[in-house]
Amino acid sequence: MNKDTEFLINLVKDANMLITDEFEVKAKGTDGDLVTNFDLEIENYIIRKIKKSYPDFSIVSEEYNSNNKLTDNCFTIDPIDGTINFANKLPLWGIQIACIKNGSTCCSVIFLPKLNELYYADETGAFLNGEKIQVNNISTKNGLYAVTGDNGIIGTAKMRKFNKHNRKLGAASVNFAWVACGRLSASIYRKNNAWDYVPGLYLIKQAGGKVLDEEGCHIGANSIEFLELLKREARYNKNEKIEVVSE
Repeated sequence: MNKDTEFLINLVKDANMLITDEFEVKAKGTDGDLVTNFDLEIENYIIRKIKKSYPDFSIVSEEYNSNNKLTDNCFTIDPIDGTINFANKLPLWGIQIACIKNGSTCCSVIFLPKLNELYYADETGAFLNGEKIQVNNISTKNGLYAVTGDNGIIGTAKMRKFNKHNRKLGAASVNFAWVACGRLSASIYRKNNAWDYVPGLYLIKQAGGKVLDEEGCHIGANSIEFLELLKREARYNKNEKIEVVSE
């Protein structure tokens, strides 16, 4: 474990200590998204700690730095990924951070506190609670997968001709972490919020998976076959239409 990974692990653990059972929920925009006081407090806490230890690094984060672009030396922060799950007391949410150095991700951490699951990855591999993990080898036809992001239902509908085993978990962090540890076989994120996909894609890559990182198409999969299938059928296209597939 390198010092950057250790820093991120301690950071997410300390940030989680800020969370209590009492929280405030507010609407975020007009599309049904939510934000809580802990999204803001945790992100503010993490930013302060990063700026103290890495003053020359830029930050891309959901609440305070969402318009920033990825740079060669930066951090991505999602203080609570799966806020709607969190607000409804569904335990599928996480705190996730990644560190990019010299243009490449060097470490990432995804912490799912309510599941007591701490995932991290660096040059030594990918780990869950200190134990090394790897993607599964289940076939494209039989593996579970997730489609999230813009109009995810359309991507799911297109995929049903090839695989009907879609799971909607409500958090990109959970999707990608579970691909890395073998519970899911693939996940595609059809949006471009770096804080949602950078930590998970790196985790999957270090767990032996295949990843694709393109505009509107961020995929982590157990095989190149599953990755190519999702790329072809489930990537985001603003002109796409649903093709209904019967059960």
